[in-house]
Amino acid sequence: MKRSLGGLLLVVLGACGGEPEPPQHVLFVVIDTLRADHLSCMGYPRETSPTIDALAARGALFESAVSQASFTSPSMVSLMTGRYIAKERLDIPAELPTLAESFARAGWATAGFRSNPILKPEYGFERGFELYRELAEHGDEREVEAWFDGVKAKRSFTYVHITEPHDPYLAPEGQRRWREAKDLLPGDRADYLPRVAAELGLADPQGGIERIKEEIGGYDDEVRSADARVGRFLAAFEKAGLLGQGLVVIAADHGEGLWEKVALLNGQRGQALRRGETPNLLNTLMPTHGNQVHRELVHVPIVLAGPRIPAGKRVSAPVENVDLFPTLLELCDLPTPGGLQGESLLRHLDGSRARKQTAFSFTRFNTTVLDADGWSLILPTAEGECGEQLQIELFHLREDPHQRRNVAAQHPEVVERLRKLAQERLSSGIHGTMKVDDAGLAALAGLGYVDQVERENDRREMEALASSELIAKWLNMAAPCQRRLLAAEILATRALDEATRSALEKHRPFETSRAVLELLERALAR
Repeated sequence: MKRSLGGLLLVVLGACGGEPEPPQHVLFVVIDTLRADHLSCMGYPRETSPTIDALAARGALFESAVSQASFTSPSMVSLMTGRYIAKERLDIPAELPTLAESFARAGWATAGFRSNPILKPEYGFERGFELYRELAEHGDEREVEAWFDGVKAKRSFTYVHITEPHDPYLAPEGQRRWREAKDLLPGDRADYLPRVAAELGLADPQGGIERIKEEIGGYDDEVRSADARVGRFLAAFEKAGLLGQGLVVIAADHGEGLWEKVALLNGQRGQALRRGETPNLLNTLMPTHGNQVHRELVHVPIVLAGPRIPAGKRVSAPVENVDLFPTLLELCDLPTPGGLQGESLLRHLDGSRARKQTAFSFTRFNTTVLDADGWSLILPTAEGECGEQLQIELFHLREDPHQRRNVAAQHPEVVERLRKLAQERLSSGIHGTMKVDDAGLAALAGLGYVDQVERENDRREMEALASSELIAKWLNMAAPCQRRLLAAEILATRALDEATRSALEKHRPFETSRAVLELLERALAR
């Protein structure tokens, strides 16, 4: 008799009795751009995720997981190295061991399948994988099935990264149920959208609201499509005989804005204004991801199901994607390399060890720290303060889950406590500059990362200039602060002659940005 997936998971993943053997196979699925709060197991009103819901019911669901960045490359650099980041970058540092390498060194067969074009082999994401292949969005699973069939007699680690929920939100024909319905504004947007449209004087608010309903419906269709694809991977995993001794992990690299906050001017909003578009809800609010760290952008799901994972466990404490590296190695009885900054999630399941009580995320514009008491602090970086005039924000998520009321002025002691934690993470995180080749730049542009593309183009132009030209063109008060900051950052890496030092000294009294001044001091101290 054919069993349902839910019944199969109940038998295989929920079995008890004695200390289970460690997993012999790991299926690690990362769903690109998946907001945790759009899963039905997290209380979302649409049934978007029956497969993931079944996994969560048979295993552990971490309800307050946070990604370490709000766009793919730095987030996956962090996840795959088990370390925090302090600079945006596309590539994995060559000196850091990866999660796949840890499995490969222990003799496991390893394969990676990815739909996101940014996760390029030449950026280090193939390290540790004996097989690393592209996987078509909304495609079939035949190559993954063939891999499962070929590792039946081995221990195996399989990483699959799918991108169905990424924009544009267009599920295949016949699967656009909610896009066509246009009947839901989740959260507080039914109140927020008309209010922000009135406050900012935006054009055609009702038309914008109807379009946002359609796009959110399309996103939910794509989440349901991704969930169905996870079901097909699980079915292939079971058919090959791997599920009985298999650990299944569901995660996401970041969330999605879906028009909950006003967008920064450096990205698509600024691009629309420069094109002369009339400001409206669609082009003024944050549609996608990449340059902010509000909760909708970094709150992601983590689900573990399999041997050594208690069934039906829901963990409300803050955890991080950086914790997955040590967790998978501990579950599989594999040695952990030194220097990891994540902590095993098993601390939250067995209660035998102290657990951290905060989570951290970073972009080049701002960082955030969330704690177990529900506080969420957002701090501007030097670039965010300089280029976007961002201010410190503090929210209490239990009272203000959509982060509408900044209470930083009322709680300076909380701000200072969480600020210290953010600085600790930044000081210990991966540094280095995100340099991009032409193919990587094209991939970023294709995925809508406007600000990253523009900044890399500015960097290339500035690095080609002699120091005297760089100062004359970009280190003057007529230049935008963000470009002055980048020019100062480049100068701080160069050996300066006396004429250049003199030019910097002449500029210094006129500079208004603290962040630029700090870089100039560093340049002059070299």
